[in-house]
Amino acid sequence: MTIKKTVLSAAIATVVGVAAGPQAALADTVTADWAGVFTMLDSTGAALANTSITTKGANQFQTPVTGTMTFDTATGAGSATLVPFQFFNGNPTLPAEAVGIELQAIGDGMGGPGTLVLGNMLFNWNGSNGIPVSLVMDAAGFFGGMQGGLIGDGNLTQAEVAGFGAAPASDGTYINATWGYLGLGPVVMATTEWNTSFAPGCATGACMGVSPSGTLPLVTDTAANTNEYAMGDGVGIGGNPMADGPFPDFNANFDITSLSNIVVTPTTVIPVPAAVWLLGSGLIGLVGVARRRKA
Repeated sequence: MTIKKTVLSAAIATVVGVAAGPQAALADTVTADWAGVFTMLDSTGAALANTSITTKGANQFQTPVTGTMTFDTATGAGSATLVPFQFFNGNPTLPAEAVGIELQAIGDGMGGPGTLVLGNMLFNWNGSNGIPVSLVMDAAGFFGGMQGGLIGDGNLTQAEVAGFGAAPASDGTYINATWGYLGLGPVVMATTEWNTSFAPGCATGACMGVSPSGTLPLVTDTAANTNEYAMGDGVGIGGNPMADGPFPDFNANFDITSLSNIVVTPTTVIPVPAAVWLLGSGLIGLVGVARRRKA
């Protein structure tokens, strides 16, 4: 149950400028259950409390969520599911749910190798169906875990990716004097501050039911951000502003903290260049680091 290393080593060689001969390798399809948290930020970057969580002392700002994921290491394409959950005291018979979650590795988002993944979905909540949600995630923890052989035991934990996973962009968001600042630390897949461009057929206020709603090129977040302490630059809100629906300009953040029940299935033979998106220079050397951590 180990990801084939020939594709990965060739990707590293490409990144560092070492010539790689024409070779081919088996690709893999990775399936897993995932667990993480959902955080909603408003247009200023303030975290919103999930009032459906009523347990005294419970964290209302990072709602536990779960689902499943499938990822193709040849194409960088994937899909996911999300178990419906209650949010904002909506109708209990109409929970928040995501439909048609699509994932696509996009390298660095600028045409080079990297660890970013573009996600698109339609979100249903409280009778509003087809709310377009797109986001850009940093999957350094996921890709690094594959590179380092950490998924062979069927799990990938937050502790295992601590040395190379990305931290969510919502980390550092100030809540109040009681809760202080959000701070998950490095996770398997983290929502970033990147915004997306509108996909064809989508525009502000005219995007309901359109998926994918977000596409390349990536856009730097320029909205005023008064809550994210960690950035300290006044901009950079985690997530991507929703273009339509009941939460205009709000930012849905999904941060995957762990994978379980991982199954790796070899698929077709592919040429090495198709997998160059997989790694960035920041992941070089993680094989040794991850193996030492595993030991």
